[in-house]
Amino acid sequence: MYGLHVNDIYRYLFRLTRDARQAEDLTQDTFFRAFSSLDEFRSEKVRPWLFKVAYHVFVDWHRKQVKRPLYFVEQMPEQMDQSAVDPADSLVNKEMWEVAHLFLERLPEKQKQAILLSAMQFSYAEIAEVLGIDTTDVKRSLFRGRQKMRRMWRDEVDDEQIR
Repeated sequence: MYGLHVNDIYRYLFRLTRDARQAEDLTQDTFFRAFSSLDEFRSEKVRPWLFKVAYHVFVDWHRKQVKRPLYFVEQMPEQMDQSAVDPADSLVNKEMWEVAHLFLERLPEKQKQAILLSAMQFSYAEIAEVLGIDTTDVKRSLFRGRQKMRRMWRDEVDDEQIR
């Protein structure tokens, strides 16, 4: 179970914390909690259950860090080697990711989580299980979150054209 899912759990927590060390600690806590509560596990699918545990580990950690702002993604660990990329393309890509992350930070928590889990190829049912909401709420959160991000993106482009 650990070998199959540790990288996905780490990437998810890294996107939430923007801190490699903290993501490692939270990943360890996730698997510790999962192992401790294996007796209570009644689901057919392990992956959504592990992400639910990871989400709750993150929420608990975040509550303790109230004074620190919540940032999502600093860099994507699964991206290709930066030395093999054209520097101009790399700069444009980095700027686009920074803008997208700023937009993500402005979304309500449920919409952020739904978009992140959707980007990790989770089904609506799996996202609902991880977040503890129904699938209709997942669809609504994804739709509204994506809509808000598109609107923010258009506003950003319009502001730059005016300048």
